[in-house]
Amino acid sequence: MKLASPPLLRHDSLRSSTAACENALIPRTYAYRIQIIGQLICILTVIALWPHVALPLQLGVWWLGMTVAQMLLTSLVRPSRNHGTHDPLDELSLRHYLSSASAVIGGAAWGSLPLVGPYDAAAPAQMILFMVLGGITLAGAGILSNSRSAYAIFVSATLLPLFILTLVNPPAALPHASVWLTLFVLFAFTLNDILYTSRQASGLSWKGDAELVMTQQTMLDHSSEAIILSRRLRILRSNQRFAAMMHDGHVPLPGSRLETWFEHRNDWKKHARAASNAFRRGDTYREATRLRRRDGSVFWAEISGEAVTPGSAPLHVVWVISDITERMNATARAALAGEQLHALIGQSADWYWQTDAQHRLMQVTRHSAESNDPLQHNIGRNWWQLHRLGEGARTEQAAVRQRFEDRQGFRNLMVEVRDGSCAPLWLNICGTPRVNEHGSFLGHHGIATDVTEQVRGRERVHHLAYHDTLTGLPNRRLLTDRLSQAIARAQRYRERVGVILVDLDNFKRINDLGGHAAGDRVLLDTADRLRSCIRSCDTVARLSGDAFVVLLAELDLPSDADQVAGKILHTLHQPLEGMALRTPLSTSIGIAIFPEDANSANSLLEVADARMYRAKRRGGQRIEHV
Repeated sequence: MKLASPPLLRHDSLRSSTAACENALIPRTYAYRIQIIGQLICILTVIALWPHVALPLQLGVWWLGMTVAQMLLTSLVRPSRNHGTHDPLDELSLRHYLSSASAVIGGAAWGSLPLVGPYDAAAPAQMILFMVLGGITLAGAGILSNSRSAYAIFVSATLLPLFILTLVNPPAALPHASVWLTLFVLFAFTLNDILYTSRQASGLSWKGDAELVMTQQTMLDHSSEAIILSRRLRILRSNQRFAAMMHDGHVPLPGSRLETWFEHRNDWKKHARAASNAFRRGDTYREATRLRRRDGSVFWAEISGEAVTPGSAPLHVVWVISDITERMNATARAALAGEQLHALIGQSADWYWQTDAQHRLMQVTRHSAESNDPLQHNIGRNWWQLHRLGEGARTEQAAVRQRFEDRQGFRNLMVEVRDGSCAPLWLNICGTPRVNEHGSFLGHHGIATDVTEQVRGRERVHHLAYHDTLTGLPNRRLLTDRLSQAIARAQRYRERVGVILVDLDNFKRINDLGGHAAGDRVLLDTADRLRSCIRSCDTVARLSGDAFVVLLAELDLPSDADQVAGKILHTLHQPLEGMALRTPLSTSIGIAIFPEDANSANSLLEVADARMYRAKRRGGQRIEHV
């Protein structure tokens, strides 16, 4: 159940003079949304302007500055938790001051964008610059609609640098940019004024404290939940639903202590301490406990409390109470049914097993009639000792061991069993702890299911999804993934990545003369030859048909790719062994280098493909690069 805090129960609403302060606060979640949207706009702006500016690094520095500014803005609008005793009017003045400071910081951060290169770039960059700052200005009209002065400061800080640049150095495509910018500012101010007027017209006020108290009590009494408003651990106000839940003929009088409704005094002390800590952090306290009614009967209840004004004195708390007795009973019945169902499922498993207090297998019962039982050979060993040896074994053994040493129930724990005499066996084991009548731990018992075929099937499917079925080479999907990783590494360590696209000339002629079997042999032989031409850190992939791609990671010089391409051209030109067709293979090769030719995986492949076709048009058996 989610705690609902009616606005009429807020401590601020108890005095009509604080209503304006309540509306002036900017919610934290709203500020976080603005920060996320602003960050996305910054990133899109940098991406759009990056190809057009002379010094892209300045855009990166600007983005870092914007990130710091947005974090600072979020901290400014975050509601204070340490001023609960301050006068609301002083708090409102503080908010107006912080709003102006936020306008200066945010506007200056966006206003610095023309100074990092976009204004001096080509016309596309200038157009993007004007569109971004114009959009930010219009967005600010809505965000800062509660303050005309803050919006004026924001517009000045955002557009003043751009306005000065349009006066000193008007863009060639728009010589009267300063005039249009002035008209745009007037439009933005008009829009902000309309929004400000609409916001002020929607404000409400209370007619009097007496009417407010009556309205609060009416809302409380018509609520479907039991609600209490407490002050200094005593009931200040409650509703009829709470009285009915407690089997009380009347609503408890103000001043009665909260602890009188708990089953035990120790329970009250525990919840009081935990709730106090939660309210101090500004969190909602929610817990299940047992309460005592007026007639002495006890029931399970979920209590949810939220401080109206965290950090204030005296502390006002809204409590919502729900009767969850039926839910707790249903949970207990479900637990019993779950145990019975677990026992039934155990009869359909492949093994039933038990361990002792040291987690050693002491009993294994196989439900099938097979004579060879690999688990019988492991009696006296721990489950984690059954794992295979080799790379990654220590991590897997530690995970299995931790599950057992926690002395808790577990399920779907995968264990691979090897005994050297047969193929590895994958088991899915589930277990629960065993205890004696005194609650002492005796070990675990559970079931094990043979899932070897499922595991091998998943491995085969995974391999087929990322490899070519004929040659066994990585396919386009795996190639794109490795190429993206190579580019990311190259960007981090300032290296180069080479892509060599190899296409067999006249491959259709081979298929026509020798049939598809001969074509497959040529493709297999080509894959083997390509593997022999590269390093272990490089990748050979089959793109499609007779097209192959060689990925060269960690290149120092672009000429290194030319050397590898020359080696490939020479190797593939050698006659094929065991083939009736003795004519050497002719290949067309295209080379693309990151970052000189492209900055992404797909772009590199497109550049290499275009150059390969250029080589094919020029007669084949050649290499094309820059």
